[in-house]
Amino acid sequence: MRVLGDEYVKGEFRAHREVENPMHIIGFLTEWQLYAQKLEGSSWQGEVLDKAKIDKMSDQQLGQLYELMKATRELEGEGEGGELGGEGGEGKK
Repeated sequence: MRVLGDEYVKGEFRAHREVENPMHIIGFLTEWQLYAQKLEGSSWQGEVLDKAKIDKMSDQQLGQLYELMKATRELEGEGEGGELGGEGGEGKK
């Protein structure tokens, strides 16, 4: 999981390197600081995303969130003999 997270973070910072809108920069850095603080403890486990934040996400961000969810479930499944923790596998749509 750590490798996936590290690569994701690197990609996000690279993607936002050229952003010039100060509000986007502040929002981006604030959220990453909050995320880093949560990682120091275990308060993030089982946390549900705030609906207000989800409602503000663009289609691209929602797509990224979905891809991240799939990747983490695949990694979790590898640790359980290939099963996806009761999700029924990728074949379901």
